[in-house]
Amino acid sequence: MSIPSRFLPLAALFAASTAASAASSPASLAAALQKALDAGDFTAASALADIDGAPAEARFAYFDAVYECASDMSCKVAAAPLDAEFKAGLAEDAKAYGADPIAAEGVVVVTEKSKDGSGSGELRMPYVKKSSDYRIAIMKPGAAALAQSKARTNDEIVKAFLAKGIYDPKTNARRTDWVTAAKPLPKDGGEAGHAFVASTSAMAKAVDAKDPDAAMHAGGRMAQIIFRDKGFDGKPLPKAERQNKLFAQSQRMLRDVRVEGGYQLGDDAVIVFTARNGSGWVERGAAMLTKEGGAWDVAGKETVSYPD
Repeated sequence: MSIPSRFLPLAALFAASTAASAASSPASLAAALQKALDAGDFTAASALADIDGAPAEARFAYFDAVYECASDMSCKVAAAPLDAEFKAGLAEDAKAYGADPIAAEGVVVVTEKSKDGSGSGELRMPYVKKSSDYRIAIMKPGAAALAQSKARTNDEIVKAFLAKGIYDPKTNARRTDWVTAAKPLPKDGGEAGHAFVASTSAMAKAVDAKDPDAAMHAGGRMAQIIFRDKGFDGKPLPKAERQNKLFAQSQRMLRDVRVEGGYQLGDDAVIVFTARNGSGWVERGAAMLTKEGGAWDVAGKETVSYPD
């Protein structure tokens, strides 16, 4: 079983006990998280979950909540009992990641409401008691699942990706004959591969420099939207807020990309690569790129990820 490359549940953050961030009760844990969310304090939020070494998507999910609650959303945090439905969900998550279910004692509920009144939501995260401290609980992928991810080759991943079919705008259908119809790319991925490396390298530099303006121009259309310098109302966005968004998004960004070939059919290319993500884990597999207006933009990917 490979660990799916999708949003990990917020439960999938590593839990640990550190005296500096001890919460002596569920209520104090909720209060500490409330304070961190109100301030957009990534350091304080990190201490409550101790997410060092967590998978990239789990890190992003957690830090994006911190960003959202300090910028676009009004968030209220409370401790609540563990119900049967949530407990069953933890069991399903554990099965998906080859891990033991979390022995949660309750949940921390974050109720979100957008400041402009356009939407609302709710995050529910399990907590456990370890020694005398309460912590947001984490589901760590099991050793067997990690081993299977490591064992899955890039060739297997890209063939599975292509077998699902690549959307063809001319026919509005998925083509499943890419392996035979597409042109094999050289080891460096050709033009598409060069663009992929250049874009990810530029974004990594922007992240390291905490420069949202550079990030806005480092990627494709999505980067221009995500790191835009003006809101949809045309008003300038605070730089600090944009820097916080860059930090949250950086958790799942690729860096140190090494392209290993791929396929191209018209203005679409599937690149095979090995890289690292924001968690420091190896991430490798296939990325779909589409050329539009002279620029290559990432349209999707299928990868495996694991600690080095």
